Formats: sequence, C-alpha cells, structure tokens
Amino acid sequence: MNRKYLKIILMLLSTSSVVCQVEYDSILNNELKKYKANNSVIQSKLFDENMSTAFSNVIFSNSDLVSNTSAFGYSQNEEKTNVSINTNIKLKSTKYLRIGASATGSKSVFEFYSNDSWNNNVSFNIGYVFKVLKSSTSYSISPESKQLLNERRKISASKPIYEKKWYTKDVLDSLKDFKEDVLNRETGLKEKYTNILKNKPHFKKFIENKNYEALYKAIHEEKELIRKYLKVAEFGTKSEMESYIKNKLYEFDKQNDITYGYSLKWVDINLSLGNGTYKFTEDNIEMDIVNDFENEFDLSEDLNRLKTTLSLSFNHTKNVNNLVWYYQLGTSFSSGSFLENPLINGTPKIVQNDSGEFTIEDEDEKGLGKFSDIKDNLQTGSFNAYGALFFTKKKNFGFNVAIAHNYLIDKPSEVFYKNNFTTLFGPIFRKVKDNKTSLTFGIDLGWNNAIYNTKVTGDFTGRIRLGIPFNIYEKKKTKK
Repeated sequence: MNRKYLKIILMLLSTSSVVCQVEYDSILNNELKKYKANNSVIQSKLFDENMSTAFSNVIFSNSDLVSNTSAFGYSQNEEKTNVSINTNIKLKSTKYLRIGASATGSKSVFEFYSNDSWNNNVSFNIGYVFKVLKSSTSYSISPESKQLLNERRKISASKPIYEKKWYTKDVLDSLKDFKEDVLNRETGLKEKYTNILKNKPHFKKFIENKNYEALYKAIHEEKELIRKYLKVAEFGTKSEMESYIKNKLYEFDKQNDITYGYSLKWVDINLSLGNGTYKFTEDNIEMDIVNDFENEFDLSEDLNRLKTTLSLSFNHTKNVNNLVWYYQLGTSFSSGSFLENPLINGTPKIVQNDSGEFTIEDEDEKGLGKFSDIKDNLQTGSFNAYGALFFTKKKNFGFNVAIAHNYLIDKPSEVFYKNNFTTLFGPIFRKVKDNKTSLTFGIDLGWNNAIYNTKVTGDFTGRIRLGIPFNIYEKKKTKK
C-alpha cells in the first residue's frame, strides 16, 4: 500500500511539474512575441526606466537656458542682470514640480537694491512639468545579432526549466543549511555539500580561497533565485508567474541593453509671482520740480508692485549619435507695473507736463506714463520659440536661437507700449564631466524688444549666460 501511494504521489508531482512547465513556456513565448511586435530589443519595464532617467536629466528649458533647470543661473546684458536658482521635485516617473526663485536688477549682480539701482525684482515660481506623447530610443544591430540576442534571452529566462533538478525544494533546504554553516564557521563544507559544489564550482573556489563573505553572498543569491521560482511554480497564480517571467526578461535586458539616445516631449506650466521694487531719488527728478514732487510724494519710500507671469510651453528634445537638438514653443501672460515695461531705455526720470501732472520718461525722453499710474496694471502677452542644436562628437558645442512676439493686452490710458519682437542667436558651449553637464556658457547677439516698423539698429544687443541648462542624459552604445 505504501508503495502504491508513493507512486501516486510521484505521478501527481510529475504531472504538476509538466503542467507548470507548459504554462511557463506559454507565458514566456507570449512575452517574447511582444519584442517582435514592438520592434524592441528591451523589455517594456526597462524602456520605461530608461526614459524616466532621461526625462529626469534632460533640460527643463526656456529661452534663457538656465531659468527652469535644477541649477544656478546667471544672465546679463547692458540693461539688467538676472540670477536664478531652481529645483525640480519628482512627483512620478514623468511628472515634476518645479520650485525656484530669481532676482533681477538694473545694475550688476552685486548691486541689487543699491542706491544706484532703480528697479529690482524678486520672484518665486512654481511649475508643473509632465511628459506627453510616446517616447522612443535607438539601437543599432544586425538581423543576425538581433536573432542571437533573442535566442539568448529565451535561454536565460528558461533557466528554471533547463535546470529543473536544481530548482527544487530539496536544493533550497540544502542551500539554507549551507548558508547557516558558513555563518557559524563550520568546517568540512567541501565534503558536506558535494552535490551543491558540483553544480556551482565557483562556490568551491570561494572555500579554497577562504573568501567566505563572497561565498555567503553567492549562496544567498542562489537560494533567493530558487525560492522565488518555487513560490510562483507551486503556489502562484498565472499573473504572478507572468510577473516573474517579465522580471527575468528585465534582468537579462538590463545586462544586455544596446539602446542609446532618446526622444522626449513634455509640457511645462509655470506661475511666477514677483515683487517689483522701484526707487526714485532727487537725481531722477527734474531739478525745478523736486520740491513740488516731494510735497505730494515721499521719496524715502520705495514703491512695490506685484508682478504675475503665467507661461505654457511644449518642448521636444532628441539625442542620437553625435547630434542633440531641442526646441520649445510657448506662450505667456504678464501683469505688473508699467515700470516693468521692457521698452524702457536706461534709468527713467520724473518730469512735469503742461497740465501739471508728474509723468515718467526714459533716457530717450520717451513718455512712459503718469507717475500716479505706477500701481495700475500693464498686461502683455508673448508667443515665443526657442531652438538649440549640439552637433559635435562630444556634444559640447552648438548654436541656439530665441524668437518672441510680444503684444499688448491692456494698459493705463497714457502708458507707452507697442508690440515688439526679440530675435537672439549665438553659440553655446557645454562642459562635460563624467558624462554630465557641469557648465553651459552662451553668447547671444540680436534684437531685443525691437518695435515693429521702426529702425531697430539701436535695439541690437548682446548678452552672456552662464548655467547648467543642458543636462543631457548620455547612455552609451553597447556592442553585443
């Protein structure tokens, strides 16, 4: 009777093993078919990880290169200086929250809020960045090599089937005992665990070299491989076995990843709230009206005004071989004092018109508006585009161009503002250390806030920029 029952038990175990193998093969073949259907050489989980890593490192840019990346930025032209610092906080793999601050002054970076600086602005910004549309990566491999890679992938994922005598409960128990004996410094390991050492000869080398730490680690790893397989083979559901097989494919692909580069698209929404501070002294007022002005206004108090800017942009970047390009298309809305008007030239001064009203004009004697209207909103909008291209082997030199159309939405009745455009272009240099951007330097020339249908010679300008805007994610090609 005992033999009869034993035969029945063995037959049931054998049948269970066959059923498990059939189900394993079926799920594995279905997963392998997805590679061909998607023309892919890596598992979807690894692809998502690679794209998430690239997205975490790629520039969150705008036309100033540095103002939206996790970095310190510096920009200066003949009219103003801007410094900024921002950080990006990951919410999910492709969603980020940006928090930052910037300061702009009409003098040098070391003279914000000095007596010589008439206009200073400190702002805080918060943004939301999220990836849109489908991402992609690149790979280069011959049909023969791709076929070989597919076959190796199948063999690697089929290891529990090839070595079914190893992936058993008895071996698992022996490894547990082996691990304990190593920990307890037992002797005679080579004699006690002959069968295990026969299957894993590198274990024997660890013993001979007295490298017990490496031996302990190797035993643990092998034990975990068997434990995880038996868990899904004996008690797991179909979905759990699918997860197990997908993870085996992921592990193989991670060690044999031949993809490189990326193509990413994302949307950037940003809100900036700033405090504009305006300082007027007797030097900014016509001499013969100083007393009249001081009788009506207090020069000792700075003027403060809230400035709000809301922007939205679509961004696309691609990194392949020796070429990296990036472009942005965006729009923005700004509201603040007319003293934030970018058309102001030089330091404004206060004068008195024929009606006895105090007005403000710039160094070109262009009337800007009434002093009493400083707290009224000037509202403007902008459509902008930016593009950058790195084309050298190390991707450390390229060119960029920024274009913007700025238009009026609303203004106080006597405030000066006309639609204008910006076109700036120039070289950009990227210093690379350990495959990461450590510094970006740009020199731009062009026309800044030039009024349409006017002579724009006087609007020709230059600026320098320093920061870390192009944190290009470099994933090297791997030959297989």
